[in-house]
Amino acid sequence: MKLFYPEIFEKFICTGSQCSDNCCMTDWDIEIDDGTYGFYKKLDNDIGRKFLNSVTEEDGVKYLVHCDGKCPMLNEKGLCSVQLAYGEENISDICREHPRFYEWFGDYKEAGVGLACEEAVRMYLSDAEPVRFFTKEINEEPDDLEFDPELLEIMLFARKAFIDLLQNREFSLHDRLTNVLSAAAEIQAALDDEDIEDIRPIAEELYDPEIIAERAKSLEKAVPEKPLAAAENMLFYLEHLDFIGDTLPLQIKDASRFVKKLSAPVKAQAGGEYEKLAVYFVYRYFLKAVRDFDLLSKIKAMLVFVFAAEVINVSREQDTAARFETVKELCKEIEYSGDNMDRIYDDSYLSDCFSDAAMLALLKWSN
Repeated sequence: MKLFYPEIFEKFICTGSQCSDNCCMTDWDIEIDDGTYGFYKKLDNDIGRKFLNSVTEEDGVKYLVHCDGKCPMLNEKGLCSVQLAYGEENISDICREHPRFYEWFGDYKEAGVGLACEEAVRMYLSDAEPVRFFTKEINEEPDDLEFDPELLEIMLFARKAFIDLLQNREFSLHDRLTNVLSAAAEIQAALDDEDIEDIRPIAEELYDPEIIAERAKSLEKAVPEKPLAAAENMLFYLEHLDFIGDTLPLQIKDASRFVKKLSAPVKAQAGGEYEKLAVYFVYRYFLKAVRDFDLLSKIKAMLVFVFAAEVINVSREQDTAARFETVKELCKEIEYSGDNMDRIYDDSYLSDCFSDAAMLALLKWSN
């Protein structure tokens, strides 16, 4: 099997007890795989009973429910009693792998590291160079989930074109994101019409400097006369998502108050970080459209994350550590919440906040 991955995947090491936002002390319900559940079901001791009593089930999926904001399996020293007693191989898959993620398409597999982790964010965003990707052969059986191999091949080409453009620093981040949004809308139309042969030519245009410049210039005409209204509306929308902590909601509210005092959008600096944030989302979510045929909502979600990181940065005049913390909070609170992401995906087609004009207005914050 072939494995494709960004450089951070092989370099990432969990900092464990050194982490200031330990995922074992986050108010998440942790999905438990059947193998782990079966192992503890056989145990006739306090650890096994405590584990089973902490598990709930919803729609056929088992979850280990956090209690008082932390995993019930932590001991008095904040260490995992399960891992101490039975080793890392007997903790749940998600506990062992987090924040790593994987995607399978037959004998092709992808891997990465999620940004809901402070160490992952630090490693990923502190590297000023463009994201580097690698391929290697691994000894693993092919996955048997269905997909269209022809569509996968075309979407791999298209995603590479998106990422190559996002990392082409000859253009402003604004122009790169504008072209990505436009191309995503065109590819979505091709997916809707089942004209997948039209996707490759759309992606190829992302390598043409003249088309990139002309498209960015042309789409300026579609930006609303009052672009700040789009920012205010999006921040209001984000305020009303579901949160487990207080940090991000406060940042969003402060940003909203800041925007209301402006007469025009303020260009955010640290563009390299926002480029990498955009690449992260495109890499992680683009290929999901091979199975659900929905690309545009994922690209619009990416733009919202970039906008939110930018506007919070501008409103607070953040230093590097604070910018990294904001990205981690955005991913932890929104990206890693199925409810929040489902809402964004649905509303990307239903809400005026996500109209093409509104999205273009949000891009006015990108430098």
